[in-house]
Amino acid sequence: MINAVVCAAVLLSTPITLERVVAVVGSEPVLHSDVISLLVETGSGEEAAYGIDPSSPSYQLAMQQLIEEKLLVEAARREGIYPGRQEIEDAVDQAMDDARSGFSSEQEFINYLSSAGLTVSSLRDSYTSMMGDKLAGENYVREKAGTAMQAMPTDPVTYFNENPEVVQEVLAPANISWIYLPVLPGDTSEAENLLSQVRIRIEAGEITFSAAAAEYSQDGSAASGGDLGWFGRGDMTAVFERMAYSLEPGEIGGPFLTPFGVHLIKLTDRNEDQVRASHIIIVSDLQQEDLDRTVAQAESIIAVINSGADFVEQVRSYSFDPDPGNVDGFLGTVNTGAWEGEMRNSVSGLTPGELSRPVVVEQNMAVAVFRMCEDQTVDWNDFSDEELNSMLQSVFWQSYYTSMIESLRSDIPVEINL
Repeated sequence: MINAVVCAAVLLSTPITLERVVAVVGSEPVLHSDVISLLVETGSGEEAAYGIDPSSPSYQLAMQQLIEEKLLVEAARREGIYPGRQEIEDAVDQAMDDARSGFSSEQEFINYLSSAGLTVSSLRDSYTSMMGDKLAGENYVREKAGTAMQAMPTDPVTYFNENPEVVQEVLAPANISWIYLPVLPGDTSEAENLLSQVRIRIEAGEITFSAAAAEYSQDGSAASGGDLGWFGRGDMTAVFERMAYSLEPGEIGGPFLTPFGVHLIKLTDRNEDQVRASHIIIVSDLQQEDLDRTVAQAESIIAVINSGADFVEQVRSYSFDPDPGNVDGFLGTVNTGAWEGEMRNSVSGLTPGELSRPVVVEQNMAVAVFRMCEDQTVDWNDFSDEELNSMLQSVFWQSYYTSMIESLRSDIPVEINL
């Protein structure tokens, strides 16, 4: 997988013709192309990013992020903590090392840069041009954080109860349930028929499971007779785990579908909540129509629930929760403020009892529907001391950071030119 550091630098190095100024911070411009690059870097597709409406929430959020970064840089300059040449060169050296780490050889690295119209030298120049501002902002925040965190209260629950608006803004705690639908490949009848015949041969004693895996399986485990080693809850995709944990040692399951293809599985051992299994897989790549079909299924379930069907009954009929013990879909109190992108947007503004729209999750391998529970009482005692202290740090720092940015905005002129 190509290192994200390289991708960011390539985006920043690629000429973009849409060079209009959308904001000015102090004397520093924020370009439309800067916003587009940030959108692509943070997960928006290039086509969607280049065609985005500047009035859209996603564009506005990216632009505000860039404005905040430039406010921090300007503040660092004013306080004389802009990084020196050696600090910038050291950071560039580290960035180049990180970039190379995503490639198996220097030549592969050079070839990738060449395909993007870059050289090693031009990539280094790109890093150098952006690293000073990046470090300046980080240095300013680091210096301010040290002072701010010394004043952090020691009792998280008391602070949360006394500052509900800040807690809601940062953590956005909510009692949430969900329906989890894996995206499964279509048109797998040939593979299913093949593995059905293989299973018959295994159970008839004509071939061992390991020999069949070596002959038929289409992943790296074939070389070891399909052995996947020991794994626990959450290590495998939800559909695969549900099948694995339903078996007894020596028992075979399948053929069945996961987002990766069609499987046979044999449970070889169990030790408390860890299992060991072997599998045979006929790989089937997911297509856009598979995702579309799953989204349509989610929309159909939403319509049925909104027509009066019981939510829990629909969970038990369709959901493949990664936790098989979660038969009613209840996720508990979730800090949705830590969610990103469409997941965060899907639950923002939901009223108790309301369902979200279908949300694509897990890199297009699943679709989720979230439900805001009727009871939104948050019991902080459900969290461990470690979790509470971590949340307190997030809330307290974010509260301070917001006030710091507001203060900088009052000192440093910001002009929006959309």
